[in-house]
Amino acid sequence: MIEFYELLDDENIPYRCDVELDLLEESPQEERPWLLWLFVKADTLTDALEAFTTDLISTLSGSLDAVFAGRVMKEGWAEFYFYAPHAKRFENISSDVMNRHGGYVYERGSSRDSKWEMYNDNLYPDAYGLLSIQNRHTIAALVEAGDDLTIPREVEHYLFFQTKSSMERTVSQLSSHGFEVKEYVNDDESDYAYGVVLIKTEAIMPAIIEETTTSLYESAMQEHGYYEGWSTVLG
Repeated sequence: MIEFYELLDDENIPYRCDVELDLLEESPQEERPWLLWLFVKADTLTDALEAFTTDLISTLSGSLDAVFAGRVMKEGWAEFYFYAPHAKRFENISSDVMNRHGGYVYERGSSRDSKWEMYNDNLYPDAYGLLSIQNRHTIAALVEAGDDLTIPREVEHYLFFQTKSSMERTVSQLSSHGFEVKEYVNDDESDYAYGVVLIKTEAIMPAIIEETTTSLYESAMQEHGYYEGWSTVLG
C-alpha cells in the first residue's frame, strides 16, 4: 500500500514522500540487496509525472524484478528508489522509460544496500509521518461524509501508559491546555494497561489537528506512553 506524507527535513525544507508501507513487514529482502535510484527534474506533481511513475514502477518490476520503495519530492526533484536482485540493465531500462515520456533531466545510480537502510531510515515515515497519514485519512472520511471541518465539536483522543502515575501526570499537564477526561480505560493484559480518553472542543481543520495531535503524541512520549489517535462526530 503506497501512502504519502509531508514533513520538514532537518533543515526545515518541506518535502513529500510516497512510500510502500507494506515492505516494512519484509524488510530487508535478501533476494533484493541492490538499491536503484533515479532522480528526475520535476517541480510539482503533475499527471505527466504520475504517468511516468506508473510506467517506471511497472517496467522495472517486469524487467528487473524490482520493487518500488518510495519517491521523494524535494527541491525540484522527484527521487525514485527501488530494490532489485541486481543492477544490470538498469541504466538502459530507465532511459527507455524516460524516452517514452519525452525525456528528463536526471541523475541515477545503484549501490548495495542489503540492510535496506535507505528504506528503513529515510523513506519509511517516522512517528510524525505516520501521525500525519492517520490524520489525513480521518479527515478525508469526515469530508466524504459531508462534514464541515470549520465547525467546532468535541474530539476524543486516546492515550495509553505503562503506569497509572505516568497517565496521571500527563492528564494533569494537558488539563492546562483545555483537555478534559472523558473516561479511563484499563487493560490488564497489555503492557500499556492504563488508558485515558481526553476530550477537547475544536474545529477539525488540518492545521489545528496537526498541532493538537503532535502535542498529544509528544506529551505521551515524555511519560513513555503512546498516543493512539482521535475520533469525533460529524460537524
